[in-house]
Amino acid sequence: MFLFSDTVSAQQVASAFSQISLRDTSLSGICPANPPCNNPRSPFRTLDGSCNNIANSIWGRSSTQYIRLLESDYDDHVSTPRKAKNWRQGRELPSPRLVSISVVHDENSPSDSTTLWTMQFGQFMDHDLISTPATPDTITCCTDDGKPLTADKLDPVKCLPIAIPQDDPFYSQFGQTCMQFLRSDGAPRLDCRFGSREQMNANTHFLDLSVVYGSDDKTAEDLRTKENGKLKVSPLRNHHEKHLLPEGESPLGRPCSLAREISGVEESSEIKCFNAGDGRSSVTPSMAVSQTVFLREHNRLTGELAKLNPSWNDERLYQEARRILIAQAQHITYNEWLPVVIGRKKMQELGLLPLQSGFSQSYDGNLNPAITNEFVSAAFRFGHSLVQGRYSLFNEQRQKVGTEKVLRQHFFRTQEVYTPGNLDKFLISLATTPVQNVDNGFTVELTNHLFEDPAQRFGADLVALNIQRGRDHGIPSYNAYREMCGLKKASNFDDLCDTIPSVIINRFKMLYDSVDDIDLFIAGTSERVVEGALVGPTFQCMIGQQFLRLKRSDRYFYDLSGQAGSFTQAQLDEIRKVSLARLVCDNSRVEKFQPLIFKSVSATNPIVDCKSSSIPSMSLHPWK
Repeated sequence: MFLFSDTVSAQQVASAFSQISLRDTSLSGICPANPPCNNPRSPFRTLDGSCNNIANSIWGRSSTQYIRLLESDYDDHVSTPRKAKNWRQGRELPSPRLVSISVVHDENSPSDSTTLWTMQFGQFMDHDLISTPATPDTITCCTDDGKPLTADKLDPVKCLPIAIPQDDPFYSQFGQTCMQFLRSDGAPRLDCRFGSREQMNANTHFLDLSVVYGSDDKTAEDLRTKENGKLKVSPLRNHHEKHLLPEGESPLGRPCSLAREISGVEESSEIKCFNAGDGRSSVTPSMAVSQTVFLREHNRLTGELAKLNPSWNDERLYQEARRILIAQAQHITYNEWLPVVIGRKKMQELGLLPLQSGFSQSYDGNLNPAITNEFVSAAFRFGHSLVQGRYSLFNEQRQKVGTEKVLRQHFFRTQEVYTPGNLDKFLISLATTPVQNVDNGFTVELTNHLFEDPAQRFGADLVALNIQRGRDHGIPSYNAYREMCGLKKASNFDDLCDTIPSVIINRFKMLYDSVDDIDLFIAGTSERVVEGALVGPTFQCMIGQQFLRLKRSDRYFYDLSGQAGSFTQAQLDEIRKVSLARLVCDNSRVEKFQPLIFKSVSATNPIVDCKSSSIPSMSLHPWK
């Protein structure tokens, strides 16, 4: 351990170390290097994201570090989580669990205009853009009975356990005073210098459906049939005409449920977890369902392309279908989903609204496409506030069927997707059920019962985990990002009244010693939403910046001209017809949906037949 005098601070030492390049040392072998680009004019992306930018071929590649909007804030300027501003006076940052139970409440506040598809597509995008490796969960940060480990047994490099108050209104009944929290793995710095801890993205940093195809060659190969360009599937035992995701290993080290008297499945057989490009496809049935839609669309595209081009081999069919499906996902994201989240006005301000015709010229080869750490650790976690604590399945008449279930019964319950007819009912449920509004209301299913083991009757607290993740990643306080996003930097708590309700400000006063201590996630979700958007101004700013980066730094973005992967005008015209409603119609047995599937059914967004011109179909003839 270093001891610093008043004349040589930790900051000065960290600054001096940051000037040292590992390339000049015996550790040069761990320096990230630009991979060679053997085929820079290929119309198809690499699977790991490399060579998207020819001059900086490592930019956006999987297993590289996140970048930052602001300099990291670690107490020792290297890795130790930040302390309270006045920590020398004995002040401490409050326990994330204390913040959660003090600020968050479970209040039913459903949106009157936005469907649960908005939350689910956001989670699908999250799993495409972000995957942060962490210490293996064989490491324990608390004792088996939920108590803190003694200092000599706790590894602060791998563990950052969350203190649970002795009088916690929920956990005290189970004697829990410690919540397990494993730190994110560190990543080699792209500049190959000594410096503060950075975290790694195991997925590519592009919106490229790595969630479907994988972010490395081996994963992608394992998902392919190697026949007619198709991806592997699991045929249902009752010969249902639509297939499911292929069977896979247990995700996140958790077993998927056993079958229990499920029609069409042998009673004693084990229900397998699903396999996809990202390892979290079985976290909930809704996640598996959304993944299945895109799997089926890939295989539908290969079938149609094979009819148009009988001479195309397996590789050509796979790559062309992948290229089209990525373009569809990008168009849906920017044309339908992002306007709901950050608002059309903000998108217009940033130049993010998709062109209705012609090509874009917005590619910027000097812009690093990497996902920002603030987006990962706070801003894109806004979707946790959208989650409904209870869910029901709906039939095509939009009537509830079966019994209502709570979310804790939803985690890793893949058997619900195997049940014949249920996948279609999940699709209708997502288009019928409203999301919760983004505010400081979170269901107790997430704050007390996350990934609950039924034998224990309690789970983790996602809000507390999110706050702790921000500290683990060295994210500065909310006040710094207010200023970055053009709001007035608060000099005291009452200065927050322009964005945060006074009742929440008063709670912050009781929890935090200084306005500069407030954690970004809890303040960002507590902001009043911007008119026409789902989020407040700070998260709107940060999400907008990230999606601007995703568009302008991607050489293969779907509407660009003059690039190796550019579509023809006729092809682009067809891609622009695509909507999520069309993908769901084409890849399920459901015959009716509202055209704007992220928006609730209304007089201007009525339920129509899937064959209606209100849900246009895309022709593949321009690919003949």
